[in-house]
Amino acid sequence: MPLSTWVVLPLFILAITSASLIGSKDLRRDTIVLMTVFIVMELTSIYFSGGFIDYQFYVNLNINDIIEGLFIFKFQAVLVIAVFFALIIGLIKLANFCRRKFRLPYRLLLATLAIASLSYHNGPFSRLYEIYQVTTADEKPFDQALQSMNMVDYPHKQQVHTQQGKNIIVLSLESFEQGFFDFADITPNLRQLRQEFTFFPNMPMAAGSSWTTASMYTYMTGMPFLIGGYSTSPLMKADKTKLVSLGDVLQQAGYQTRYVMSGPDFAGIGHIAELLGMQVISEKNYVGQYPVAPFGLYDKDILDIAQKQVTQLHNSGKPFALFISTISTHAPNGFNDERMTSVISPKDDNMSFVAASLDHNVGKFIAYLKENNLLDDTVFYIFPDHLMMGSGTPTINRLSEKERKLYLLTNAKTENLQKSTDQTIYQIDLPRLILNGAQVNTNAKFLTDYLTTPNFDKKQFIEQNKSNIATLNHAAQEYKQDK
Repeated sequence: MPLSTWVVLPLFILAITSASLIGSKDLRRDTIVLMTVFIVMELTSIYFSGGFIDYQFYVNLNINDIIEGLFIFKFQAVLVIAVFFALIIGLIKLANFCRRKFRLPYRLLLATLAIASLSYHNGPFSRLYEIYQVTTADEKPFDQALQSMNMVDYPHKQQVHTQQGKNIIVLSLESFEQGFFDFADITPNLRQLRQEFTFFPNMPMAAGSSWTTASMYTYMTGMPFLIGGYSTSPLMKADKTKLVSLGDVLQQAGYQTRYVMSGPDFAGIGHIAELLGMQVISEKNYVGQYPVAPFGLYDKDILDIAQKQVTQLHNSGKPFALFISTISTHAPNGFNDERMTSVISPKDDNMSFVAASLDHNVGKFIAYLKENNLLDDTVFYIFPDHLMMGSGTPTINRLSEKERKLYLLTNAKTENLQKSTDQTIYQIDLPRLILNGAQVNTNAKFLTDYLTTPNFDKKQFIEQNKSNIATLNHAAQEYKQDK
């Protein structure tokens, strides 16, 4: 039975039976409306993330993300509204029928069974408890929060010392999960790079790192994006963070740090990048030089700007770290760049075409680095920000035919990374791997450096320590008025 069917059936029964217990018609109607809101939100969460309402869903309930979502998922938004009103009418009728036809003990029994069927581990109620765990996490001073995570010797920013290594280029590909490598007609360039360089195929996605902003925060700080407090935009008012980030480590060694993205307003990633010490480069730096695109730039232009930035940074003679985020392969169907029709052959659906376009442009970017001998002193890292969201599309159906995972592709040597490619790695490992692979020596530490037991299940650790992680992330925030 599909997940959506399993969760909807007991939720329907709970809505109908709980409303049928109420004598007042007005209160019965209001109960149905509230339950319908919950049901529709659960269905929306299942559609977009493949799971029940959780902290990811919660933090995306802010006005900016909702507006962006309506822009991207127009059809789905209309469908949600239609389903919402249809369910209210249908459930009110069923609740009235249930009240007339079934005695009170039977209705109470059905309601109890429905609640029990929703209370299993990782079920709807369990995930709601996750939100409660994170938002109500204890407030502690930063050092005490570190102690709660057993990070007792964590060097603070002013204590970090770093020795310069190679230049660094990080490519975070929007939703471009490992399953795309199975499609030879879509990813010929990345498939070739996988054969040529170091490839880690075992990178499961973990809690607190499963959407764009969270992925960036995790690979920059080594900490999952689980932040205490009730805000659905928990970092928007923060001016700095006490957590040591890649930006801090690299700047201490004299690196120039820049982040190329489509538009800084998308998912708030511009603010997060600046919070973590990055100079943001976007369409705002190239006004009128590129075609107008959803959220600022198409991937072709993002990588063209990245190429210009690499040339400029390399010619400066100073070490650099360039971070890049693509956007065009965003669910559900991607953003088609008509200029690519002369390069990419027709595909079965729009997302396949957009994905093939990204593969072509990434291949072209890496080829540029090779042709100009930039890889002699530069290490690149390529990974998806998260799994592709949504369900029911041809691409999602193809990706779901096997286990869905992330990956890491890099030209760094495994002996420098201090990991073998058959090992499982996690998103919280990325800052350490990025520094190790570039041979950047530092006394800075990340969460992963405290989880060194062989075969340690870091994904399970995150699940079991959400409150402590949320406390630490909240304690790390600094605001302008704090100065």
